[in-house]
Amino acid sequence: MRRFFVILFLMLVSAEAGRAEMKTKIKKQVDDIKKMTDPVQKAVTKTAETAAKEIKEVAIEAHSLGGKILQGIINVMIAASPGKTRVYLPAPSSDPNSGFTVGVLPVFLFVDDKEVVKHILAPSLTYNRIFKANATFRHYWYPKPGAQFFTLASYAMETDRRFTLRYEDPQFLRDWFYFKFDYTVHRDGANRFFGFGGDSQLGSQSNYTLRDNHVELLTGINFLEKFRLTLGHRFRRADTVDGPIDSLPKISRFHPLPAGVDDPKTIMSQSVNLSFDSRDLAVAPLRGHFFQIYGEQAGRIGGDVRYERLGVDLRGLYPLNNDIFVTVWRWNAEGENGNDTVPLYEREWLGGKDSLRGFGEGRFIDNHKMSISIEERIRFYTLKAFNVNIDFEVAPFYESGAVYRYQDKFRPADLHHVVGVGFRSIVRPNVVGDIELGYSEQGTALFVGIDYPF
Repeated sequence: MRRFFVILFLMLVSAEAGRAEMKTKIKKQVDDIKKMTDPVQKAVTKTAETAAKEIKEVAIEAHSLGGKILQGIINVMIAASPGKTRVYLPAPSSDPNSGFTVGVLPVFLFVDDKEVVKHILAPSLTYNRIFKANATFRHYWYPKPGAQFFTLASYAMETDRRFTLRYEDPQFLRDWFYFKFDYTVHRDGANRFFGFGGDSQLGSQSNYTLRDNHVELLTGINFLEKFRLTLGHRFRRADTVDGPIDSLPKISRFHPLPAGVDDPKTIMSQSVNLSFDSRDLAVAPLRGHFFQIYGEQAGRIGGDVRYERLGVDLRGLYPLNNDIFVTVWRWNAEGENGNDTVPLYEREWLGGKDSLRGFGEGRFIDNHKMSISIEERIRFYTLKAFNVNIDFEVAPFYESGAVYRYQDKFRPADLHHVVGVGFRSIVRPNVVGDIELGYSEQGTALFVGIDYPF
């Protein structure tokens, strides 16, 4: 029995030794394989790291190159020094009414010791085949926060003239009294008349010059922090005569002849306006809402024209991602009950920089109008020069609108649609230079100017 246990013990020891020897051989083989594969693995890892590094460097270089190109363009457009910043904007436009215009619009910003913009000079020199050279002087003065004194003088070699003097102060007397005064003398020879209604034909257009003189006075009361009740009085003396565009029929030959042609009219009207404004800024806002309802009556205490007008204007702004994206919308409806004796320039208009940007100004005219606009304002670059931030943004937009004779005759089929994009340079709180490119069923339109469309 003892011999049996001894033999069993020796067999177990021998088996254990065999397993140990086998483990040693297996470990040696694994180590050999690892030595063979390590260089490959390291090479693969190194290659991946190198590729990632190179991709990152290329991306940084590309971004830097794009930034350098953009900065180079901006450096050409902008020059800054203590107390003054200059922005040079090209002023090309392709307004369907005026045709192609070229020129330059330099903007000079003057700031005070606190780096707040106090004065803006925005002269422009343009050339148009119809109106020839046109020199325009614009001056904005901000005597106190929220208040603006605006002067404009423009003179073209052919037909066009304009002089405007305007002062607006939302807090004219302490915080509760609103005041606005506007005096304008205007002569514009680019106007077109296609007939009344949303279905007026492009081939029916005629050209006329609008000669307009008006004075407007608005006073109001601010209450409940964001509300305002405003009363206004407007005096206007205007008429239309044949325009300077020889390639188009004259409006005096249009049949039936609309009221106000070769027949000067005097308009005296009174208005009331109730508004709510929660926007953070008046000229270049980023957030908030603006709602107003207004009414106007003409001819009750003088003048040659009699009518009543009602209107609603609603706007909203919704910022995202640290104000890089701002969604903006506007809905506007307006109508008057005048008859065919109301001159065409006192009717409801759609078309131009402020509505339906794919059409010329006043493309559609009738007694009522409705329009909606929505755009996404995207800030893609900010330049800081002597504590003045200049934001550059692009704004794709969509607009739709219609005019119609009677309030209950609106049809969705009458709507005209516009898509396009705006390019803006902004110095908040009160400076906006913009270029608007719109496309409609009648082609493209390009507008250049100061201030947002809405």
